[in-house]
Amino acid sequence: MARLMDGLHGLDHSVRRKYKKVFERLSDCFIVRTPPHDDTSVATIVIEGPNQSWLFIGNHVTPPGISDLQKFTALNENLGDFGYGKINYLAVCLEYDSLFSDPTDNIDNFKLVEQREFWNRGEFLIKELANEFNDQSHIWIKKHLVSESVINAECTTRREAVSRDNSAKFGDFFLDYDQELATKYDMWDEDGTSDLEDQFSVRLINGVAGCGKTLILINRAILFCKRYPEKNALLLIHNKPVTENIQFKFEEYLGGKPSNLMIKTFHSYARMQQAKLTPYPNLLFTEKQKQPYLRQIFSNEIEAYANLVISDEQIWSEIEYINEFLIENREAYLNYERQGRGFSLSKAQREHIWELYELACELMSCPKNGLLPSLYIKELCLKEYNDFEFDTFDQILIDEAQFFSPSWLELVKKSIKDRGQLFICADPNQGFLKSRLSWKRIGLNVRGRTKKLSYSYRTTYEIMLAANTLLSHLDEDSEDFIKPDLEKMTRGRKPQVVYVDNPQDEQMRFLNELDSCVNQNSVPMQQIIVLCGDSINPWNVKKVIGDRLGHHTVINCNDSKEKTSQKNRIRVMSINSCTGMEAGVIFVLGVGPLLDKSRNLDLNDDEKRIVYSESIRKLYVAMTRAGQKLVLFSTERLPQEVEVLVDIDGSSYDVLATNSLDRVLSDI
Repeated sequence: MARLMDGLHGLDHSVRRKYKKVFERLSDCFIVRTPPHDDTSVATIVIEGPNQSWLFIGNHVTPPGISDLQKFTALNENLGDFGYGKINYLAVCLEYDSLFSDPTDNIDNFKLVEQREFWNRGEFLIKELANEFNDQSHIWIKKHLVSESVINAECTTRREAVSRDNSAKFGDFFLDYDQELATKYDMWDEDGTSDLEDQFSVRLINGVAGCGKTLILINRAILFCKRYPEKNALLLIHNKPVTENIQFKFEEYLGGKPSNLMIKTFHSYARMQQAKLTPYPNLLFTEKQKQPYLRQIFSNEIEAYANLVISDEQIWSEIEYINEFLIENREAYLNYERQGRGFSLSKAQREHIWELYELACELMSCPKNGLLPSLYIKELCLKEYNDFEFDTFDQILIDEAQFFSPSWLELVKKSIKDRGQLFICADPNQGFLKSRLSWKRIGLNVRGRTKKLSYSYRTTYEIMLAANTLLSHLDEDSEDFIKPDLEKMTRGRKPQVVYVDNPQDEQMRFLNELDSCVNQNSVPMQQIIVLCGDSINPWNVKKVIGDRLGHHTVINCNDSKEKTSQKNRIRVMSINSCTGMEAGVIFVLGVGPLLDKSRNLDLNDDEKRIVYSESIRKLYVAMTRAGQKLVLFSTERLPQEVEVLVDIDGSSYDVLATNSLDRVLSDI
C-alpha cells in the first residue's frame, strides 16, 4: 500500500476513508501527502510516485473553476519557464453534468473524474497520470511542495555535505520518508488519534545517534509554528552548546527563528518559571559558591555524616536524587524503592541521609545568594496550579530526553496547555545516564505512541560498528535498545586510536593531528569538534589550540562568556555536553581516565558495574558525534573486540597490553 505521510488531514471525514482505500491498492513506491501550508497547498493531495513522478489530486464538490486552480497553473508555468515538464492535476468531484461545457477545458494537464469512478479505479488513474521528472526538476518540485523536509547542507554532517573547499556551494538535502513521517507524527490529530483520556498527547521518537532527531525537532517546530501562527511552541534542549548551535543554525541558514517559537536549555526555562515566585537574578550556585556549604555538610562534626560509611559523592548524589525524584518527605524517602542506584542504604543510613538533606536545603535555598537547582525545580513541580501561573505552550518539543530527570519532565508537563502536545526525541542506546529510568516509571505512556529510527546519516559504517560493538559490552537486554541499520551505511575509514603513555604525550599527539587536519588536509574548522573527557579541562584545551593555530580559530562551548560566532571556529566542549552535537571530524581526549574510573578500589562490585556502564555510554556518545573521521586518544586499552575495528597508532601499544581493560571487565 502507499505510504501515507499523515492522516490526510486536508480531507473531509466523509471521504477520507474512501481515499485511503484507493491508496491502499497502490504499492509502497507511492508517498501520499496533504500540504501543511497554505502557500504550498496547490492541491488537496500531493503524490510522489516511483521514478521521481508527481501528481496532484484535488477533492471538490463541483468542478473547480480557473480561479480555484491559480496556484496549480502558476506552479506549472514556473516549471515551464525552467524548461521542466508539468505536473498533472486530477480533480475528484462529487458529481458533474457532462452535458455542459467544462469550465476547465482550456487548462493543460487537467483531468476531471467523478468520485464513484475514482473509488473504483483510482489506483489506475494515479499510475496513468503521474508524470516522471529528471533529477533537477524533481529537486525543484520537492523544494517547493515539501519545503518542510528540506535540510540545509550546512546543518548536517552527511558525507556529501563535508567538503575541503570552503567556497563550495552545497545543494540541499531532504528528510527521508521515515524522518518526514516522524516530523509530522500526529501533529494534526484529526483522525481520532488524540489521547482523549489525557490532558495532552505524548509522542516519542526513539532513534540511534545520527538518525536526524535534532533535524526532526527543528523541522517540526518550524512546521508547527508556520501552520499555527496563533499558537506557541517551546523547544527544550539538554545542554547549552546544542542550544547555541541550534540558535546559530536558525540565524545563519534557516531564515531566522519563528516568533512563536522559544528555544531554551531546560535550566534557563526553569529559571524563567521560578522568576515568577522569586524574581532574584542569581538562582544557581556555581561550583565555587557551593564548596563552603559542602564543607559544612561533609563535616565529621555532623553526627549524621560521621555515621555514614559511603563516599561524599554518593551522599551528594542521594541528596540530588531526593529532589529529582520528587520525594516529598522523610517517611516517603524511608520507604522509597531506590532502583538502579548502585549502592544500598539501610533504614538507619537513610535516616542520616535525610538529616543531611534537610541541612543542605536549609543552607542552599536563599534566592539572594543562590538556589540549589534540583531543590527549586522540585518546589516548582510540587506547587499547585493556583499558587502561581506558569507560562504554558501548545507544543513542547524535547531533545535528548533520555537525560531528563523525573522532576524536569514533571515541570514540562505542568507547562503544556490543555489538549497540547509533548513531542520527545531520545536515543535509548545512550541510556538514562543520570537516573537509569524507563518512560513508564516517570509517568509517560509511550506504548503505541513511539516511532523508531535505526538508520544513521551522520556517521560511517566503520564508526558506528565500532561504537555499537563497544556498547555491546554492557550486555543489557532492553526493549528500548535500537540496533542500528548498518547494511546501507556509507563506508569510510576506520576510527583511529592513538595510545599514549601519559597526558603530556597525549596533548602533543593531539595538537599534531589537529594541525595536520586543518593545515594539510584543509578541513573547514567548523567541521571539527574536540571532546574532553572528565579529566580534561576544556579551558586548557582551548588555550593550547589557540597557542598552536591562533586564538581566533577556537571557541570553548562550555564557557558561558564566549560570545564569538561558531562560524569558522574549532569547537571544544566536554563529553558531558556533546549530546546532540555533530561534526565531520571528532577528536576525543581523556579516554583512558574515563575507562579507568570503574577500577576505583573504593567501589564495590555493583558500583563498578554502574560506573563502567556510564563510562562506556559516554564514550559511545562521543564516538557517534563523528561524521567522517574519529580519533581517540587513550592511556588505556579498549576492549579487544573494538580494537580489531580501529586503526591503532602509538609506540606504547605493547606496554599498555599489560594494563588491559579486559582485566577490568573480568574484575567486574
